[in-house]
Amino acid sequence: MEWHIIGILAAVVIYNLYRYYHEDNNNDYSSAPDDVSSYNKVEETSMEETISTKQLALKTIEKIGSEPKFTEEGRIQFEYQGITFLMETADDCMFVNLIWPWCHSFSKFDIDEFARVRQVVNDINAYGVVSVFYGVTDSDDVAVHVKKNFLFIQQIPGIEDYLRMMLEEFFRAVRKLDLEIEKIKMQECER
Repeated sequence: MEWHIIGILAAVVIYNLYRYYHEDNNNDYSSAPDDVSSYNKVEETSMEETISTKQLALKTIEKIGSEPKFTEEGRIQFEYQGITFLMETADDCMFVNLIWPWCHSFSKFDIDEFARVRQVVNDINAYGVVSVFYGVTDSDDVAVHVKKNFLFIQQIPGIEDYLRMMLEEFFRAVRKLDLEIEKIKMQECER
């Protein structure tokens, strides 16, 4: 009985090998060209069809209902849901930096608050999608900022929704910052 099964399997394998090597001559496969340069052809687009990252950013900001302005440093400033954001762009770069400056601040003399903020900022940066950082200003305040660097090109479908989604990540990070700082304060009060 075992020899019958082995014989049938051998016949199937031999038949498939025969078909693979001899009957596949009538295929519709195109032969590979001799010269590789035909694979390297890229469709050329005219410069009128593409716009710069800065122009794309300005148009997209207007489409989400905000009015973009330029700061003295050349950044794009706009307001979204009552918050002022800054966007850094360059014409020859496909990425933008989006910043929410001064989302939180505290006195640099408040050591306890500085310890809380440092702990929460480290946690957000470890697990979040945006970067939270702080810096000491000329006054007595420490300012906390949120920043994200992301791709911003016109080939992104629904670019307005894409920008709104990025902005929502900022709101999520600041809510988490405020909530975690309050949780730490409550834990300190319980001790």
